[in-house]
Amino acid sequence: MLDGILGAIAGISGVERYRGYENDTSITDVNGIPSHSISIVVDGGDATEIAQTIALKKGPGSGTYGTTTIPIKDKYGIVHPINFFRKGTVQVYVRLEIKALQGYTSSIGIAIKNSIAEYINEIEIGEPVRIKRLDLPAQLNGGIERLTYDITLLEIGISPAALSENNIEIAFNDAAACVAENITLMVT
Repeated sequence: MLDGILGAIAGISGVERYRGYENDTSITDVNGIPSHSISIVVDGGDATEIAQTIALKKGPGSGTYGTTTIPIKDKYGIVHPINFFRKGTVQVYVRLEIKALQGYTSSIGIAIKNSIAEYINEIEIGEPVRIKRLDLPAQLNGGIERLTYDITLLEIGISPAALSENNIEIAFNDAAACVAENITLMVT
C-alpha cells in the first residue's frame, strides 16, 4: 500500500522529495504515528492533489497522520480528513579547515563548499547528517583537485556557534539543508 501511495505522490507536479512511514502495530510508534496509520512527508506539490492521492491509494480503515489536514470527499460524499506533513528544514552549518598544498586555488575552495552543500541537500527526509560521510564531498568526490589540500578539521551543527564532530539527528519529518554560505572554509 505505502509503495503505491509514494509512487503516485512522486508523479504529482511540483513534488521534489517525499518519504512515507507506516505503523502497522497496535501502539503509537517512536515518531508519534498512531497505530494502524501512515504518515507521508512531502516537499512541494499541491496539498489538495497530495491529499486526494493519499485518500485514493490508502487502505480502508487506515489512518493518516500529519500536521497538514485536507478534507477529501469519497465516492459516497463522506468527507474524510487526510493528514500528511510538509517537509520541515534543518539548516546545517559546516566548518572545514584545510591545509593548502601545491596547486590549491580559491576556486577549489568554492567547489568544496558547493560539493558539501549539494551532498547535504540530497540526504533523504528523516535521515541524519553523518559527519564521516561528508569526507567524500569534502574531497570533491575523488576528483584530482583533492590532491591540492589536506583536511585538518571538519565540524557540523545546526547553529554556526555550536559545531562539533558529531552526527546531526534529523526528525522523521524534516530534511537537512545547506547552502554554500553556511560553510566556513579556513585555509592555512
